[in-house]
Amino acid sequence: MAGVPNDWQLGCVEMKQRGANILETGQWSDCTFLVGTEPNQVTIAGHKLILAMASPVFEAMFYGGMAEKNDPIPILDVQPDAFKALLEYIYTENINISSFDKACELCYGAKKYMLPHLVKECTTYLWSDLYPKNACRAYEFARLFEENVLMEKCIQIISTNTKEVLKDSSFEEVDLSTVVTVFSLDHLNVDSELDLFEAAVRYSKAQKRNMERNTASPAEYGPPSEKRPKSPVPSTSTEKVVNVESSAENSPEAVPEPCKSSDTPVPSDSSETPEESKKNKEDNKDKLTVRNAVEKIRFLTLTPQQFAEGPARSSLLTDSESFAVLMNILSSNCDISMPQGFSTCRVPRKQLIGGGSATSREESLAPGCRVQSFSVDTPSPVPLDLVFDVSRPANPFSVATAAMHYPRPTRHEGIRIGSYGQAAPVVLPDPARLDLTKLYCTRAIIQHTDCYNTSVLDCCVTFMVDRSICLLGVQVPTQAPSVESSLPLSGGAGGAGAAGVAAGMAGAGAGGGGGAGGAAGDGYSELLYAHLLDADGARLTYTHYTSRVPYRHLLDIMFNRPIYIQRNKVYKVGIVFNKVGWYPTGTCAQQVETDGVFFNFGIGQSSDSVRDALIRSIIFTY
Repeated sequence: MAGVPNDWQLGCVEMKQRGANILETGQWSDCTFLVGTEPNQVTIAGHKLILAMASPVFEAMFYGGMAEKNDPIPILDVQPDAFKALLEYIYTENINISSFDKACELCYGAKKYMLPHLVKECTTYLWSDLYPKNACRAYEFARLFEENVLMEKCIQIISTNTKEVLKDSSFEEVDLSTVVTVFSLDHLNVDSELDLFEAAVRYSKAQKRNMERNTASPAEYGPPSEKRPKSPVPSTSTEKVVNVESSAENSPEAVPEPCKSSDTPVPSDSSETPEESKKNKEDNKDKLTVRNAVEKIRFLTLTPQQFAEGPARSSLLTDSESFAVLMNILSSNCDISMPQGFSTCRVPRKQLIGGGSATSREESLAPGCRVQSFSVDTPSPVPLDLVFDVSRPANPFSVATAAMHYPRPTRHEGIRIGSYGQAAPVVLPDPARLDLTKLYCTRAIIQHTDCYNTSVLDCCVTFMVDRSICLLGVQVPTQAPSVESSLPLSGGAGGAGAAGVAAGMAGAGAGGGGGAGGAAGDGYSELLYAHLLDADGARLTYTHYTSRVPYRHLLDIMFNRPIYIQRNKVYKVGIVFNKVGWYPTGTCAQQVETDGVFFNFGIGQSSDSVRDALIRSIIFTY
């Protein structure tokens, strides 16, 4: 019965099943590709019509005026696994990404053959799989292909996990321009500039080893592909020449030589003409060396002892440079100027969340802005004055009286939400069915102002945390009372106002607290909308809130569902107030520690956070 068709089409219900079959079997193929380089080169069959339907590049290749005549068609710059995954997407719409490296390779192929949806999926995978060990590589990939969102995310990872990034062995393999970029950042989580200098020393040693390896015989060290995973990103290492002489580093026990600089003139080749010598010198000016990275280090933030025991003994600095830096550390009015190109900044790097000790984080804040972080764990609604500014009268009761009517209960300790892997977002069960520990990351007020809402008032804030948590909602202030509503309330013994406030507390709803606080007229009907977005602007969860609320209180606005958010990822909370009136706002602390979780607010551009002081707390659990 040979030759009888097996009627495979009958078992295929969807078009992608049919595409998968002909891709796997190669049936009716009319073109072949020779993919990769030796010894891992493979031949893959394809179908011109299907490929041309998906990609304008393939359309031009097969049906354009300069149609490809070769068979097989050589594709040397894409790895076989990545090209197979690209064809799988074209034939079946399935996107198979299993690792960071494969995402980079597949994204390169998707860019080359103009498959924008596949590019987007690859970059989404890349930023969701960012870690300190691959953040620099991802940054180089994003910079090469002008993926600005991915570049920003990589910088955030590097800024918040600097010590991990610098200590990982992968840092020794990044491009020198990336090292200079990292050393130029104003926000870095390092104990001191010594962390950067030590990283520069290790990097220079690695570059020297690489150059020695490249000059040795290939048989001694093996092919380059065996030393580092293959990447489709064209290497720029040939464009960045490292000055090995200035990179040579003595061991800690070694005594520095009298001359440690690479600036010592090197005899030129006798066959080199004056014009060629001049041209080479001009070209070298534009080439990066390890010195370019060293110049970004803020030596003036070190103590004399730190500098003398570390950088001063290194061959990365000459004796004269070491002396000049040390003199400037000892005196800000030193007559000896810093070496040319060296940083003159005396301000330590700004600390982001999760790096260094609590003391170093506090010291990194500007004078006058050192605000102690604390958590507020009372139920909603909470009197605003008891949380932020006890000296500011806000309702008919004194602070002491209000505290008596608003006791601060202990937090109910429930189960902890564990890790849910790397997928985002993870939607958790209804919080009403779980016994959650509700924590408040409260942003202390540094400067107070008021904002008048005439119709619609938008506010938003970006934030990032140093550990994965479950976000439940936010806490916002209610309006300031009008003159009439702030008059003392009348009542019998014990005060009808107090009874009204207590009743308002009892009326706090599960949707985020509310209830009418105080007597009749001491409140208003609030109407607002809240949502949570990821860094790409996709809405993760939201809620509408409408209820009668007391003046000058904090309301818990709980989202429709809890959302698991990942560490070192940027998220944005937005609130839209729809009631006319005055709202208390101002300037809030940008770095807060709550129950061992570090929050950093105002991430990204200044336009990403608007009137962010109207978002006083993030309600979460973990």
